Amino acid sequence: MTNLLLKNIEKKYGNLTVLQFDELKIDTGIFWLKGGNGTGKTTFFRIISGQTPFEGTVLLKGINLKQKPVKFRAKISYAEADPQYPLFITGTELINFYKEIRKAADKEIAFLTHLFEMDPFLDQKIGDYSSGMLKKLSLICAFIGEVDLYVLDEPLITIDQAAATKLYLLINEKAKLGKTFLLSSHQEIDKEHLNISGIFAIKDKQIVRC
Repeated sequence: MTNLLLKNIEKKYGNLTVLQFDELKIDTGIFWLKGGNGTGKTTFFRIISGQTPFEGTVLLKGINLKQKPVKFRAKISYAEADPQYPLFITGTELINFYKEIRKAADKEIAFLTHLFEMDPFLDQKIGDYSSGMLKKLSLICAFIGEVDLYVLDEPLITIDQAAATKLYLLINEKAKLGKTFLLSSHQEIDKEHLNISGIFAIKDKQIVRC
């Protein structure tokens, strides 16, 4: 079953065409988008998550992003490569925001904050966080609540191997429940710990299978 469908996609920045392809189908599973900086990975993810305007059609389980944007976004979780949050709020305040909009249980929040060892830092202002702490916070927020598609842009940067191993376990468990993941990384993903369903790359403005 096709979980995510993109058709007639074109994205330009001024006169520069970044992405242009006819069709891409992605089924349920864990998919890795390879490529270095500047290849269009983040632009592709921002299109899927409704963060940037584009030409074309994006469907998630039959729901059209442009026609039903609120319903579409409720089914997707997007964690940016370089998360940007208000520096004056605490980690707890940000997590509570996601908890409220995604109707998540306290037990779920406690599991995630404990998993990534962030409990001692949640009452600190985000402006005082290290890059690794900020990344862990963004991953916690990404996994709050129930969605169908997780889009994680460079999830491995700035986190240590222990946190990466925990992230792999979390992704695998969610995938077993029928969730779909799109991951980008210019680093090698440990395929012994992550059951990759398919690998893509961006070549000549198109998404191609490797």
